[in-house]
Amino acid sequence: MKISWLIFLFLIIFLSPLLFSQKNPSSVISEGVLEQPSVIRDLKSENSVFTLLFGGDVMLGRSVNTRIIKYADFSWPFRKITSLFSEADLTMVNLESPFQTGCKPTDKGMIFCADPRSVEGLTTAGIDIVNLANNHINNQGQEGIDETINILNKNNIAYVGARRDSSVVFNIKNTKIAFLGFTDIASGSKDVSTASPDSIKSQISEAKKSADLVITTFHWGNEYSQRSLHQVELAHLAINSGADVVIGHHPHWVQETEEYKGKPIYYSLGNLVFDQMWSEETRKGLVVSLIFSGNQLVNKEEIPIKIFDYGQPNLVN
Repeated sequence: MKISWLIFLFLIIFLSPLLFSQKNPSSVISEGVLEQPSVIRDLKSENSVFTLLFGGDVMLGRSVNTRIIKYADFSWPFRKITSLFSEADLTMVNLESPFQTGCKPTDKGMIFCADPRSVEGLTTAGIDIVNLANNHINNQGQEGIDETINILNKNNIAYVGARRDSSVVFNIKNTKIAFLGFTDIASGSKDVSTASPDSIKSQISEAKKSADLVITTFHWGNEYSQRSLHQVELAHLAINSGADVVIGHHPHWVQETEEYKGKPIYYSLGNLVFDQMWSEETRKGLVVSLIFSGNQLVNKEEIPIKIFDYGQPNLVN
């Protein structure tokens, strides 16, 4: 009997902290949340795999704008591709139309103007960075460039190719990725980065000093045609200078792809959001998904899209 009593006391002494110090569920959850930041940091350092997604020309004026007004939805152009874009760690497109307050709705003309509220579509789609080095960014003059940059800044969308001859660097899972934008098509603005050989070489060389990967985008080539010899020369120059990926736009057609020295070149991704419904070629586009582990490209996928209703891309199949 005495032994049984001693065993009972032993159990009370050693189990009482567990029996009488239980925390309520919310405090247990709070402790778990407090521990998460360090766990997340560890996971990010161990898992170095990330996805970069690239789309082609985005023009939010003209008939795209009149459809936005018709459907009363500033995100309408991107509704059918948002799920695809949201899966990537970073998404980039070429923004072909400047934002300008007071744009008059029109279905015609080659002077582009986008309602500033249509930036909602870019944010809804999860677009992180845009190229502004193109021949339409100056369509609304310096005022349009200024307003476009202000709107992008307010919406945390980075940009390259305008007002700077330097890269934008993202740090994704401990890999530093530099983005550069150039135009080989006259823009009419001194604020836009041009694709001169010296500028290409110097900017890529400078970007390599602080980045693990360098992505270069070019607005180049001839509209409604396949790649030109000059495009090939500029692309090879970029890779010879240290670029890891070359992305092209402007021709409004999907052009050839190439692997040069183990680096991918997409000469033109065609249209992504545009109102050129008059041919099959201008309705087609390509979204490119590049998967990296650190600075090594481990997989790539070309995802075809087709534009319907004057400005809404749909995934093919």
